[in-house]
Amino acid sequence: MDDLDMMQHAFHEDRRMRGPQQADADWVSEPLDAWLASLDDGSADLEADTMAAFAVGMNETLSIRDAIILSLVIDQRQCPKSMLMEFAAKPHSKHAKRRMSELLTAAFEDEGIVPDEERCRTGVDMLLTMAALSPVPYCIQPMAVAAYTLWWLGDPSAAALALQCLILDEDCSLAAMVFSAADRGISPAWCACRVADSAI
Repeated sequence: MDDLDMMQHAFHEDRRMRGPQQADADWVSEPLDAWLASLDDGSADLEADTMAAFAVGMNETLSIRDAIILSLVIDQRQCPKSMLMEFAAKPHSKHAKRRMSELLTAAFEDEGIVPDEERCRTGVDMLLTMAALSPVPYCIQPMAVAAYTLWWLGDPSAAALALQCLILDEDCSLAAMVFSAADRGISPAWCACRVADSAI
């Protein structure tokens, strides 16, 4: 806990001194390389310092969390590392906001956009390991992203994980969104389409 707190303090001060854009880019670049390599390889093995960097980074700024979400739900050819870096470090730029909105809207509404389940499951494994090794509050966002990814896959365990997250932090908006969507039977278009087809 002390190590993560010291990392958080150092990251927070770096953002204050150099500005969020440069500090966030430098903070996330190498961990993102390791994350993407693990997703590509299908191996959920991240070094401890990489997991700590993500846990601290997501706790400090949700733009890093959102980049991780996009790395899982959007095809890597449409959303390469350069774009993920823009989402993480320049979330308020007009281009980043527009492109993120386009990608997430399409992923939710286009029934032809089907998740890469192996890639997503690898990401969920890494996120849950990250959460298990991190105390509150650093476990919250990794757990919430895992819940979102499970919801995106149509996995019913998403609701329970989102609820677990909310028990730890009732203000976690991502977990609240996942729990509400799962509770109301809202799912991405690809998943809803598959359910409808199976009922015919």
